Amino acid sequence: MPALVQTIEGTILDRVETGESHLRISLFSGKDGLKAVLLRIYKRNRSLPPPDLFDDVEFNVNISPNSNGIPFVKDFQIMRKRAKIAHHHLRFRVTSSLARLFLDNGHHLQDTIPVYQLLINALSALEDGLDPMTIWLKTLFRFGRNEGLPVKQDWLANLSREESKFAIFTLTTPVAEQDPKAANVLNLVRSLRSWLNAETELKC
Repeated sequence: MPALVQTIEGTILDRVETGESHLRISLFSGKDGLKAVLLRIYKRNRSLPPPDLFDDVEFNVNISPNSNGIPFVKDFQIMRKRAKIAHHHLRFRVTSSLARLFLDNGHHLQDTIPVYQLLINALSALEDGLDPMTIWLKTLFRFGRNEGLPVKQDWLANLSREESKFAIFTLTTPVAEQDPKAANVLNLVRSLRSWLNAETELKC
């Protein structure tokens, strides 16, 4: 039977060279969740450059009916690039941490559509130059809440009174309307990550 052609849309979270002429690309899709594809790299000068990290893409892939392997990309289209993210060190670090959150936990998510929207919202805010650590805190909290974890009932409820007040303000106020205190936000991020790693099955 001939290979089937399937369209996969999503955001690239990782790309690794495989051999001399292929990239193994991991992307997260609202429809399909975490997926991996193989993209052939051509050396011709006129060939289209491969998509980069954090690009929104549309892949047409060949899927063999008799194979459970990684599908090969037949052709692709870059829907949106996010080159600005790489121009700022902390912004890029936080975005890489976001990508790792989805790579490490993407196979086990209950509902991929709202989680994908969470990823897109975070990337858009990072690209717009808003505070990276505040975006990271909000994304972690909402990621856990979306998975049904008691981030509000347990983690937030057990913070000190001062930390809890600051956390509630930070989590409920739009990032663009905040003037974040970097040390306080960083402490909350560390606290929430520790709680998620110790009390849940999430890896972050």
